[in-house]
Amino acid sequence: LHWKQYTDGVHLAGLASPKPVLTVRVEAASSSEQSRLSAALALLAVEDPSLVVEETPTSTLISGLGELHVEVVLDRLQREYGLEVRTGRPAVTYKEALLLEDGEEMIETDGMVEYDRTVGGVRLQGAVRLQLSRSAAQSSSAGQDLCIPPEDPTVTLSPEARAYFNLGSDASSSPDESEHKYPPSLRALLSGARGSLKRGRLGPHSLANCECHILEVDSELSGSDASFPGAMRAAAANAVTSLLESLVRDDRIVILEPKMNVEISVPTEKVGDVLSDLTGRRGAVDDVAMAEEGGHGGGDHGKAMVQAEVPLIEILGYANSLRSLTGGEGSFSAEYKGHAPQDGL
Repeated sequence: LHWKQYTDGVHLAGLASPKPVLTVRVEAASSSEQSRLSAALALLAVEDPSLVVEETPTSTLISGLGELHVEVVLDRLQREYGLEVRTGRPAVTYKEALLLEDGEEMIETDGMVEYDRTVGGVRLQGAVRLQLSRSAAQSSSAGQDLCIPPEDPTVTLSPEARAYFNLGSDASSSPDESEHKYPPSLRALLSGARGSLKRGRLGPHSLANCECHILEVDSELSGSDASFPGAMRAAAANAVTSLLESLVRDDRIVILEPKMNVEISVPTEKVGDVLSDLTGRRGAVDDVAMAEEGGHGGGDHGKAMVQAEVPLIEILGYANSLRSLTGGEGSFSAEYKGHAPQDGL
């Protein structure tokens, strides 16, 4: 048998790149070098999938996994491509998440949520009942470490909702790879729900670690009406929005901020100063390893290692602060851990 008989239809799962947590605006030193900057960033993004480049008519934004990641990109632009760039102030990526009570698995709309508007002489009418719950990753970590990488919200369909669109009711989910086969009205329904989940209620932050399960759909319009897909999109968005706004009123949505695992090497006599500074930065100290008396000589003699979890926003520019605290003898490394509820503000 030919080997192609075994490989047809086989696809290897790709590697998932972490989502960026820090964004910086960059611009070339002169307008004549802007095209070179765009080309260089495109090449760097191919080499590094965790680097995200977004070009708009007025600006170029690069997003990475932390301050060091962005600094490495800027250094490569200068070293390898001879480009001098100006940078703006870093912006941290925040998310929003549901705040469920102990033992609560999901939050559901109060029955069918109806949408009925006339726009430009066209009636858009539909009703949707849905529920919101934690994502599988957040549920599995409940009661353990609340700091996890955020996941984009997902939208699934109940058997009843699938049956409404004349789909088989033996599956409750809607795999992305088969959505192109869905009728336009169903694709519009899913699009409306996802779009509403991306619009933050506490700020310009999308919802994360959340599953939206559409339980029931109804409309007075027929599937042959030209306005039916638009009505489904509006009805789904309205149902999600109304449920989220009720949660905001009850203070049941929280802001998630990126946290970093930080390791700091510091002279033992400066440990107290560093710990006090970390506390002021809303850091949580995990461990302090002091140098043993009579230990081996060398550069690490008399040094302590501090391990802590610190919000990313609090350690931007930390290298300069640490040098000032330790007389130039301290050093640190930081690694993205995940997003966790913002506290201490």
